[in-house]
Amino acid sequence: MTADTRARLLQAALELLDERGVEALTLRAIARRCGVSHGAPLKHFPHRAALLSAVATQGFHELQEWAGEALAGLPPDASPARRLRTGTRAYVEYAVARPAMFALMFRRDLLDPRDRELARASLGGFDNLVRLVEARQAEGWRADADPRLLTGALWSAMHGTAELWSWGSLPLATGAATIDDVLDGLCGAFEIGPPTARRKRTTP
Repeated sequence: MTADTRARLLQAALELLDERGVEALTLRAIARRCGVSHGAPLKHFPHRAALLSAVATQGFHELQEWAGEALAGLPPDASPARRLRTGTRAYVEYAVARPAMFALMFRRDLLDPRDRELARASLGGFDNLVRLVEARQAEGWRADADPRLLTGALWSAMHGTAELWSWGSLPLATGAATIDDVLDGLCGAFEIGPPTARRKRTTP
């Protein structure tokens, strides 16, 4: 199988994911969308989990790019509090904009736990968040907390917010009109910093 065919298989998987969700990602459906034989994916990917892991890896890279773009849009003198608040918002924004990809990225039952590229991509995003947390701690915010555990707690809240909003549970329970209303509550509870300016962007 050529590199071009591999790229086509991944593109077909991405299209199916966006159109029909995670459960549509069977090897047969991906091969059909790509226009190759049903057995062709196994010539490059040893199993379905390997192919889906490659797709999920792309999602983690997209998420890091999304957050990086948001942070790059801040003024050079932006405070650590504002940078952390912006990174938090970018994570939830991505999840809401790309719900199927976001769901796949955390479906460990469907992914290959031995995939090194996936591990590097997923941990890289967490490490970026840790650095934002550490910079905020240097200002005195929860300075005695272990930065990775504190980041884990914040990440859990961010992830839960994203999923509950996408499912419609948060709007129903809280009456919030926009995701920003919920984010204001989340960031206020963690005392992260003042609200950030709301921006518009397209999906990746």
